[in-house]
Amino acid sequence: MNFARFAIAAGAAVALATPALAVPPMRSVPMRGSGPMMSRQIMQTRTFSMRQENGSGQNGSVLVKDTRAGLWVRISVQNEPRYASEPAHIHGGSCAHLNPAPWRVLNNVVSGSSVTTVSGVTVAQVTRGRYAINAHQSLRNLKHYVSCANL
Repeated sequence: MNFARFAIAAGAAVALATPALAVPPMRSVPMRGSGPMMSRQIMQTRTFSMRQENGSGQNGSVLVKDTRAGLWVRISVQNEPRYASEPAHIHGGSCAHLNPAPWRVLNNVVSGSSVTTVSGVTVAQVTRGRYAINAHQSLRNLKHYVSCANL
């Protein structure tokens, strides 16, 4: 009987102490190790609105987050035409004044979604400068933008 009371008391003490030992959320954990990202940089996650351009109706969002492998980018848009494969890039500038030469190439948007990891790039880097992510109508029509997000 005394052992049961001791076990319950020990379990309660551990349960009460556990919140103080909890690991902070991912976005505030310093990165460890070496590589293209700074070893003491705080990992970040940010979301931006993707706005339709040229009457495409393709609105959505861009999620960017730091990972050990680099900048993880997820584009999600609605109303992409069926069977479309829309090239996507990170460009210097803003949606209103975009540098036409891509700064980084992303995976094409297919069925309303694109996921890419860009090595050697961080959230802090793309949000500190003037960058935008945009999607083009097609590989044949790169000058026709269908959606864009200012970072």
